[in-house]
Amino acid sequence: MACALTTSGCIYDAPLPLSASLVNERWAPVTLTFDGSSTEPQEFPAREGADIRYDGRFIEEDTCVEIGATVTDTATGEVLGTVDPPICGDTRIYVREDGTVE
Repeated sequence: MACALTTSGCIYDAPLPLSASLVNERWAPVTLTFDGSSTEPQEFPAREGADIRYDGRFIEEDTCVEIGATVTDTATGEVLGTVDPPICGDTRIYVREDGTVE
């Protein structure tokens, strides 16, 4: 834990917890759907990144979801790629500009 000194004292700069995230580098939105799950699909706007939720909660730090997911083009429904389980707090899914999923 780091400490920054200010005129009013010490401000502790604790690192934020890690959360699984998806970074959409495309010029069109994508949707992430967990396989076989009742969890609502999540849309990620074009050229943005955001944390992933499963069952209404962020997938943080030492938490893992033991199922995979599918990434589709939101407008057409075309499958861009799949994500193998587990999806954990340190998982980063990249949807590249050409539509490939890493």
